[in-house]
Amino acid sequence: MQALTTLGVAIGQLFYPHVCAGCGSDKLELDSSICWYCLDELPATGFADQHDNPAEKILWGRVPFNAVQSGFYLNRDSLMEQLIYQLKYKNRQEIGIQLGRLLGAQLKKSGRFEAEALVPVPLHPKKLRQRGFNQAATIAEGMAQELNLPVTQHVLVRKNVSNSQTRLGRLARWENSYANFGIEQAHRLRNKRVLLVDDVLTTGATLESCGQLLAGISGVTVSMATVCISSV
Repeated sequence: MQALTTLGVAIGQLFYPHVCAGCGSDKLELDSSICWYCLDELPATGFADQHDNPAEKILWGRVPFNAVQSGFYLNRDSLMEQLIYQLKYKNRQEIGIQLGRLLGAQLKKSGRFEAEALVPVPLHPKKLRQRGFNQAATIAEGMAQELNLPVTQHVLVRKNVSNSQTRLGRLARWENSYANFGIEQAHRLRNKRVLLVDDVLTTGATLESCGQLLAGISGVTVSMATVCISSV
């Protein structure tokens, strides 16, 4: 039986090579998308244990929150940029799951992020059909495995299809984001501690818009977490 299993793995590797999403090495665990070398190279921020960390400072005075965490720095032409690109545009959902588990482990270790529900930033249904998945929801699924929390979708909803915000400044991003979101079935989150989840924190416009809507639900307190904080 062991020989058959080994043969099956070998045949699978021949037609569907299991290689690191970062460096292309085939020396990685079967349940991992990133090898140990690349995992060790990921630039962790260390924000989770810090009150008033740089991610929180971006959102000061803009939205009420308990705590904010961004797990890793995102630099141009970096390993992390490559991973996020493959997740969003190459349908590598397993990368999102693994990054979500890493982020969840950071939150668990810090003890600052008490939550009862994970709420991913939503995609508009049209964009969801085009892409096939929501990267924020995939990250939240990985976090849920680590934190043993439910992922709550379809309460925070995206009303409009927005264009890419990559090249927009802070004010333009805020204007582009603010009218794009809404709340439905608010009773599903009432009186809960909510953790809002997204992939990248840049200007904070999306988290601000979504966080304000969630905080407007009766009894809700909001914390926020992203895989990355952009420095580009």
